[in-house]
Amino acid sequence: MSSRVRSAAAVVGLLLLVTGATGAPADAGPQRAHVRSDHVPAAHGTHHWKTIDRLVPVVTGPDDDIAIDLDTRLYVPDNASRRHPQPAILMTHGFGLNKTSPEVVSTARFFAAHGYVVLTYTSSGFGASGGCVTLQSADYDVKSARQLIDKVLEPRRDVRRDARGVVVGTIGGSYGGGIQLPLAAHDQRIRTSVVGRTWNNLIYSLDPNNRVVPGDPTGLDHGLNAQGVFKQEWTSLFYALGNSQPAMGGGDCPGAKQASGDPVEIGGAASCPGYYLPLCRTYELLTSTGDSDAEARHLIRRASASTFLHRIHVPVLLVQGQSDTLFNLNDASATYRALHRRGVPVGMIWNSGGHGGYDSQPGECEAYDGTLRSVRRMDHCYLSLRSLGWMDHWLRGRSGGRGPAFAYYRDWKKYAGHGADDEQYGTSPRFPLHASTTFRISGTDALVAPGKPVTSGSVTMLNPQGGEPAAYTETSNFTGPDASPSSGDTPPTEIDGQFAAFTSAPFARSVAAVGIPEAHLLLTNSNGQDMVFFAKVYDVAPDGSTVLVHRLIAPVRVPAAAVGEPVDIRLAGFAHRFARGHAVRLVLCTTDQTSYNAKVADVLTLSTGTASTFTLPGVLR
Repeated sequence: MSSRVRSAAAVVGLLLLVTGATGAPADAGPQRAHVRSDHVPAAHGTHHWKTIDRLVPVVTGPDDDIAIDLDTRLYVPDNASRRHPQPAILMTHGFGLNKTSPEVVSTARFFAAHGYVVLTYTSSGFGASGGCVTLQSADYDVKSARQLIDKVLEPRRDVRRDARGVVVGTIGGSYGGGIQLPLAAHDQRIRTSVVGRTWNNLIYSLDPNNRVVPGDPTGLDHGLNAQGVFKQEWTSLFYALGNSQPAMGGGDCPGAKQASGDPVEIGGAASCPGYYLPLCRTYELLTSTGDSDAEARHLIRRASASTFLHRIHVPVLLVQGQSDTLFNLNDASATYRALHRRGVPVGMIWNSGGHGGYDSQPGECEAYDGTLRSVRRMDHCYLSLRSLGWMDHWLRGRSGGRGPAFAYYRDWKKYAGHGADDEQYGTSPRFPLHASTTFRISGTDALVAPGKPVTSGSVTMLNPQGGEPAAYTETSNFTGPDASPSSGDTPPTEIDGQFAAFTSAPFARSVAAVGIPEAHLLLTNSNGQDMVFFAKVYDVAPDGSTVLVHRLIAPVRVPAAAVGEPVDIRLAGFAHRFARGHAVRLVLCTTDQTSYNAKVADVLTLSTGTASTFTLPGVLR
């Protein structure tokens, strides 16, 4: 692990120790007058609540032989009674946090003030809960969460129920979002989920490959690629943070290993103190070779929503950040497309921020940015109100809360300065928007608009021995403007000889590009091994200055057996406006500092002309 990653992991550990206050705030009472907005009305959380803390014993693991305690907090609003039972909401937290973290407390208070019984808990391996970090796996965390519903919510007469049991919705982001759909697939008491900034397939998130496997109708079935390009920087941060939990007083993984009696786990506890050994083995395999094996892929699939989507029948609202380089918009889009094709009610919001130091915008209130917010504030914020409307619609049968099928934050629009920031959100009844422009990749440096002449040519890109030096796009987790420390002032850098750039003519009018770009490429390589490259989109200003759109990259790995065939890729999705006079630039390069680059020297050759294309989600006018 590099010194930069080690120091970053230490900072992350310190940042994530900050937790919020507990109990009911003074502002839980009646609210002020209604603030008009475009399509999201303000709400008024009027209920007070009490909290009940309890350690709940559960038995989990693939063989149901691991006994641990989970630290829970129940929020009971004053409108919940035997005569008037209320729906429940289940929530856990982001990685490294616990039940008292700001995101959990803010969300729980908000829903309790609106009359929901809310059960929050600290996940296994963190805080006062026992056990190891198990990545929200169906074999561990899902089993535990089901028992929390059994033991805490089912016995209560003030929780609404029907023939299927208690009525429960789930909400959470990042690590707290990763459990929701696997849980809904295994427990019929889950009636709806609001899933924030999380993964579709954890293999794609940590070892991404944006190559479209032939026969994939959406281009987003990320499990079809056997190998990807290891996202080493982000993964190393979380690996270090998970293994530091026992030293910081979080969880009791060493104790769980000792209690198991497994001599292999007990012997390996010193080198793998926060996880069970198969997860540490998976990390070590990827970081040393860049490849996964069948055992590692099976392990990660058990912690992936994509594995269980065929069993999801409940409505799902997906909320994903546009600047998120950990779990990008393609993650949410893959889940959306899979559910929508099966007729499952689903909505999707692309909000402004995401992982990496991006605080919520005014009037937006994304819960997962580490800010402790009052009920009064959340009563007038776009994302909290959309989540409340969704829960009210599906758990209470109140019409009008489902909202548009697709909403996306537009940083090129202005916020009115008060109330919910729906002014900056565009909406659509469908996703994708079915509006795009396909450019031809021409000569050595041009993107040619439809109807313009195209020149055939070729461009070569060198992959250096060892994959170094490498291009720079970001310092994972520390590039956002609100990160501390922040590397946001360090611009992306390409390495001469290692990239090819293709630029359009300046746009006569502004172009709003909303969706997932695509490319069809004729590429070969020289070393006979898998071909690795990265694709990204720049905005080029009239003065020649460039901005890498949301600092997003799309890693691609083409198996050696498929090299020479045309390669279709889906780049990372975004919502971005190219202003009048600006141009779009497609860049292909061989290396990136965030990732495990190909270690054997290689030369990639791209053939240009009528057969190589780049599709921008947006229409030239």
